[in-house]
Amino acid sequence: MAQRRTNQEWQSLLEQYESAHLSQKVFCERHGMSLATFHAKRQQLRQTEETNHSSFVQAEIVEIRTHYQAAQIPVANITLSVNHIELSVPQGTPVAYLAELIGALA
Repeated sequence: MAQRRTNQEWQSLLEQYESAHLSQKVFCERHGMSLATFHAKRQQLRQTEETNHSSFVQAEIVEIRTHYQAAQIPVANITLSVNHIELSVPQGTPVAYLAELIGALA
């Protein structure tokens, strides 16, 4: 009958395997276990370890307020007078837009 091992015993065996530098087959033969059992238990312990490491952690909510104050760069305006209408537009306004606007006001 197959020997029953605790998780701690399996963990110890797996550590021995890692340091033994033997093939899995040879290691299993030397310790009287089947290769299938070795693979299954190794996978099971890895999943248990991953679950333990990926558990939830308590988080603390801290309110942080950051105030940004944009530096306002003074923008020179262009003032147009067309048919007694004065129009002030920021410098850098596209010329095509100004031409279309002046055409609409004319």
